[in-house]
Amino acid sequence: MKTDRILAWVALTGGVLATGCISHRETVYRDEPRMKVEFENDTAGRIFYEALSKSAGRFKRSESATEVSLPIIFEHKQRTVSGENAAFNDAVRRCDTNQDGKITEQEARIFADQP
Repeated sequence: MKTDRILAWVALTGGVLATGCISHRETVYRDEPRMKVEFENDTAGRIFYEALSKSAGRFKRSESATEVSLPIIFEHKQRTVSGENAAFNDAVRRCDTNQDGKITEQEARIFADQP
């Protein structure tokens, strides 16, 4: 009789744990405002944007993942992806070497020649 109760309790506990799984997955797209930038002339703007479009794959897109889990009972996964403006802002910071908010033709040419 005692063995039957123990087996019933083990079966019930196992059943509850097997069906009690809570799972949550989330992807968060985080973007930032695009930096305001001026160009010395049209040539500087054209060179900058051409270099930016050619090197779009070069820029690191930031992505992070967080995972928390208790086996069988709880699982939480969150993935955070940075937006396109982050890559643009990074390119502006690298191109505008004196950080005055204005990209000169010379700065744009140097940026375009970077590997």
